[in-house]
Amino acid sequence: MRYVRSSLLLALVGSAVAASAAEVAVLKSSDSPAWRPAIDNLRRSASAHTLTEYDLRGDRAEADRVIASLKGKAAILVTLGPLAAQAAKELAPEIPQVFCMVQDPVRLGLVGLPNITGVAFSIPIKNQLAAFRLVNPRGVRIGVVYNDANTGRLVEEAQKAAAVVRLSLVVRPVTSDKEVPEALRTLLRGADAVDALWIPPDPTLLGDESRRYVLAETLKSGKPVYSFSAALVSEGALVSNGPELASIGDQAGDLVNRIAGGEKSKIEMLVPRAELVVNKKIADKLKIEIPADALRAANKVL
Repeated sequence: MRYVRSSLLLALVGSAVAASAAEVAVLKSSDSPAWRPAIDNLRRSASAHTLTEYDLRGDRAEADRVIASLKGKAAILVTLGPLAAQAAKELAPEIPQVFCMVQDPVRLGLVGLPNITGVAFSIPIKNQLAAFRLVNPRGVRIGVVYNDANTGRLVEEAQKAAAVVRLSLVVRPVTSDKEVPEALRTLLRGADAVDALWIPPDPTLLGDESRRYVLAETLKSGKPVYSFSAALVSEGALVSNGPELASIGDQAGDLVNRIAGGEKSKIEMLVPRAELVVNKKIADKLKIEIPADALRAANKVL
């Protein structure tokens, strides 16, 4: 009798899992190698479902074509990057969607919609600034070059948060990458010189030429760079405090499971784990002594 009951229970569990299994389309704005840890963890977390990847190649026409082909086929869309998220929101609002790798989902109108949820591609700015202060306690005046159209809202939030962690932010807005060198010079030289430079997730600063220029000029001036990305730390920034990509995949998979399981209420956007990465070689070059507790707190030390 116990065996019969156990078999019946296993059969019921198996049928429930099968009923909740879903066809999941993973729409990648581009085939970015940096996103692979998130996609791999998404696949592990949502292994009960069938996941198919689509590379939109950075092309809106390709995004439109792929999404049109998925109507009536995919039960859930997972979108990576702004192009995929925006196209899916506009063309397939009837299909449940999980976005990730979108820097400013509020600006793209992805937050607050009944059929869309996702994972933030950032951590609270106050936490980032506190981590920078932990790594370099003497760096209290932080400069930032930014394009207001891209990251103005984030910089405003940072200005409010800076006072809480006893930092001051010196801002230099620009409208194009051509204005970056002059703005940077005013921060690195003279009476208004800053102790460190923060690179926000602003496309104006992240192009190859602008990014390399900023990293090279700050190093020449003996100033450290703070960033949101571990990739920038490997290129010469002192520290980054940003989202751990693997945890984004875990959380996106959790959201897929909840939607496939029939959760009907609006699901709030999730915040990923933070990853603190420190470049000890740059610290030594700049003669910055990183406190022992900061090195212990770091997820990675280069």
